Amino acid sequence: MAADPLFGWDLTFKTVEKDLKRKSDVLIAFIHWNLTKRGFRSIGIGDERTLTGEEEKSELLPNGWNDKDNYTLRYVLDEKLYILHGLNTDGNLIINLLRSDDLAVSNLAVNIEESVKTMSGSIDKLMPDYKDLMFNIKRDLIDIITQTPTASAQTQTTRENQNDRGLNNDPLRIPPRPLPCINPDNRDLWELPPAHLPVGRSDLDPFAPGGGGMIFNPFGPRRDIENPGLGIPGGLPRGAVPPGARFDPFAPPGAGPMPGRRPPPPDADHLPPPGFNDNMFM
Repeated sequence: MAADPLFGWDLTFKTVEKDLKRKSDVLIAFIHWNLTKRGFRSIGIGDERTLTGEEEKSELLPNGWNDKDNYTLRYVLDEKLYILHGLNTDGNLIINLLRSDDLAVSNLAVNIEESVKTMSGSIDKLMPDYKDLMFNIKRDLIDIITQTPTASAQTQTTRENQNDRGLNNDPLRIPPRPLPCINPDNRDLWELPPAHLPVGRSDLDPFAPGGGGMIFNPFGPRRDIENPGLGIPGGLPRGAVPPGARFDPFAPPGAGPMPGRRPPPPDADHLPPPGFNDNMFM
């Protein structure tokens, strides 16, 4: 059989019922019961943020817990001090749970009249929507602060992670440069171009032997000896391009006239001479 989620509430309420002065006291008692269910122990009232180690821990609300309009209760959980503040304002009860180690705070706001219908009787009469309130207390007030590690624990964890992290796990580490042509199926940008690449190697490899780059050099070692004007319509006179200079041809190789041949007709896209009319559309 599943445990009763309200186990212990009746006993807690009976111990404070005669001390209730207003409806907000019922809410504080209900929150106190939820805290003690999860291991919190009361060590008195006030907002002193230090522990002496001699505090008496109890599951009961301390004397004078509701003597003032607002509430300030001290609790201990796992040797850490927590301070519960309850502020009555405009018909709402604003609750803060402060962890003194790093000043982490959780918050909860409850409308008093809507949550507490009466100040005596069973839980169903006291707070008809107690299930929703229990869920909100657990989620917004308790879990959000107890499940968050303290600043010292976060610092220690970060240092351990930094010490344990190897170089291979560093996302900013530049991967080692692979050897050329080791895995042709997985080419790498660092891989050198093959040695037999006839054009463009010198642009990619500064240590490559002399040769043309990506621009074809019609006067380089691979030129056509019989046609020094290869790729240049009409050819160029000798010395027009300095030796070893890179030169972008005007046209693909072979487009220019070969020696002893008639030059090609003018481009069909040329404009007719002024006054020319072939009466094609007459």
